[in-house]
Amino acid sequence: MTQRRPQTAAAHAPIAYAPSPDDLHRERVQAEAHRRCLIPAMTEADWRSVMAAVSALPFPPPYQRKDILMLAPQPAVFDADVSYHGDWVEGIHPLYAIEWIRIRPRFLKHVAQRLPPVLVDIQPELERALKAVGHPYNQAADSIWLVGYR
Repeated sequence: MTQRRPQTAAAHAPIAYAPSPDDLHRERVQAEAHRRCLIPAMTEADWRSVMAAVSALPFPPPYQRKDILMLAPQPAVFDADVSYHGDWVEGIHPLYAIEWIRIRPRFLKHVAQRLPPVLVDIQPELERALKAVGHPYNQAADSIWLVGYR
């Protein structure tokens, strides 16, 4: 017969840990969404499927992003076509904080020094990609809107 050792209280004590900055930020986002009575419309998996669909496009379209904790969207002005691409790899995180994204599926491509830029538009391709992954979107003012919270 084997004898059992008496167990100490320390053996069953929960392990204390300090929450990471990401954990604290997530808690602040959840608290603000609750305060404003917002419910998630997209999960992080949904956002990842959108990111995968965007990666298959001819270029990553520029976007304006409004986070739950931000007072104003970034960039603040997004009413005209731009000459840059969107950062859909690193600049879009954290996904859980996105209140909405406004995508302009076009950009002004520089072709030569003395020629005006050429407008490259991939709106039909973006709409097909979003429909293929099954995400609803709104279209208004030359933009496609994806809602993270409603």
